[in-house]
Amino acid sequence: MPELSAGYHATRGRIADLVTGAPEDVVVPACPAWTVHDLVAHVSGLAEALAAGDLPGADTQTWIDGLVSARRDVTMPELLARWESCADATTAFVDGGASRLFADLVVHEHDLRGALGRPGARGVSEVRAVVQLLLDGLAPAIKEAGLGALMIDSGPVRWTSHFARGGCTLHLDPWEATRVLASRRTAEEVLAVPASGDAEPYLKLLDEHQPLPATSLGEP
Repeated sequence: MPELSAGYHATRGRIADLVTGAPEDVVVPACPAWTVHDLVAHVSGLAEALAAGDLPGADTQTWIDGLVSARRDVTMPELLARWESCADATTAFVDGGASRLFADLVVHEHDLRGALGRPGARGVSEVRAVVQLLLDGLAPAIKEAGLGALMIDSGPVRWTSHFARGGCTLHLDPWEATRVLASRRTAEEVLAVPASGDAEPYLKLLDEHQPLPATSLGEP
């Protein structure tokens, strides 16, 4: 996608439509420490904090948890309005190199959809864009481990973690690839994916990047 911010705002709009009027106290299986309200507070709070110049320090997780905690009593309509109000600043951040902000949002859209039992938007261009971004995020660990490139083959399109000999190719559609690469599948589910090469050496890297769930999220 030429401008990731366009995809970010398209995703933001889908999330706003998804959560408006939805139950907010439902626990999100992919992020079990958070409810639907908490997860929206997270994604909107990130944008709001960055727009205000509130950047994380050495302890990023404490900063993230603080953003969610500070918004526990903010209503959903206000969260969404505040998120929209910092759209211009978010555009500048995302197109200025903060692609992780975009990838995080796309992954969390589908975390919310899973929690609310409303699957959809699996074939959108944002999902396809995130496959490469997630592979890019894993590339340093793959290189350090001395493994060959991790590749995703969807049939029409193939993505690769980095320029190197092939190590393992997972044969997946783009949406399922994002769920695997974002650690939304158990080790057993990852190993069950059709693959060319051995996927097992990559499991540790996925788990270290973000812990794999112990039990299936049961996403249809």
